[in-house]
Amino acid sequence: MTRRGFSLIETLACVAIVALMARAGVLATSSLVTALRVAAGTRTLAQTMRETRARAMAEGTALEILFDVTTSRWTVRADDGTVRDAERLPEPVRFASLPARALIRFTPTGTADNGTIVLGAGRSSGRIVVNQRGRVRLG
Repeated sequence: MTRRGFSLIETLACVAIVALMARAGVLATSSLVTALRVAAGTRTLAQTMRETRARAMAEGTALEILFDVTTSRWTVRADDGTVRDAERLPEPVRFASLPARALIRFTPTGTADNGTIVLGAGRSSGRIVVNQRGRVRLG
């Protein structure tokens, strides 16, 4: 007489394999979400920098973007010290590398300080490069 069905050992082995596959999927999803957040933060900051350059040229005044490593925020400030805009990077994204003075200054003619800003979280990173002509690009 042949018996049909699965033994307890076979069932436990299948459950263990499914659990391992689920764990791998969760880890992959987690790193993908982190990478997407880094990419979104990088694009948002680059766009803010482009808008700040355009605003400096339109208003005929110098504008600075200041970076705060401790709070993962950036602030747009005018020459007279008034704050124009402030925004924070999405969690868990942080500033990994900043220019020496932790700011980028755009002049009324559109020129800027050279600088590279690197954002990172986990193994993901994004880079923004600003040249002296004020061009902002993702690196």
